[in-house]
Amino acid sequence: MFGFTFDSETEPEIIALMDDVRNIESPAGIIYRTIRLINVNDAHNLLSAIENAAKIYENNGFICMLDDTKSIVARTFIGNLTVIKSKKNHITLLGQVWCHPPGYHKAWKMRLNNEITEKNIWKHLRKEELQGWLVYALHTMRIDKVKENISIEIDGNEFHNLDSFFCTLGEEVNGVGGYFGRGIYALYDCMRGDFGVKSISKLTWINHQRSKKLFKTKFDEILEIFEDYRVQVVLK
Repeated sequence: MFGFTFDSETEPEIIALMDDVRNIESPAGIIYRTIRLINVNDAHNLLSAIENAAKIYENNGFICMLDDTKSIVARTFIGNLTVIKSKKNHITLLGQVWCHPPGYHKAWKMRLNNEITEKNIWKHLRKEELQGWLVYALHTMRIDKVKENISIEIDGNEFHNLDSFFCTLGEEVNGVGGYFGRGIYALYDCMRGDFGVKSISKLTWINHQRSKKLFKTKFDEILEIFEDYRVQVVLK
């Protein structure tokens, strides 16, 4: 379930609910595009509210993902939005959308359905949805205790591209649904100690030759990061 709220300095107020939202995700990040609201429960009220907001230049809002209690769990900003089409209870909006990567809302739905109960659930996602999983993991990870001098092990046969490597690494370091980077620069940030781990003493990389072939120069860059932070890397 999704809801719509205007951008304001006060507590967000959901003024309309909808069953689904189409075209809300994109790898492009910020993009001007149309999004489609499916089965809006009070379409007339939402249309009137957006029209009135546009008259006073306050037509910025959020499409919010909701849990079963209608509490907001995730939201997407839309700037300068206008209505370009309305048919029955389906509404098409146009605006500058601050998109999450594909797969982000799917990961949230999996969480709300209690499906993320073990490692490697992300393998059910398509290749183009893995960045969405990683952003979801970043936004939802909770650190109860900072770990120090841990030893980790990864298997090159368990991931098939750089994104799935980071999915694997995140769960190896921080458990089910865990995060530990979603790119080379993000890995640097994690190694500085702000993402649940103060230090890693040893990394064992099984079937590393497969990863080296897949990642090309990125493989050496990853090794250099670990070496910069004095991690003993064992390649098997």
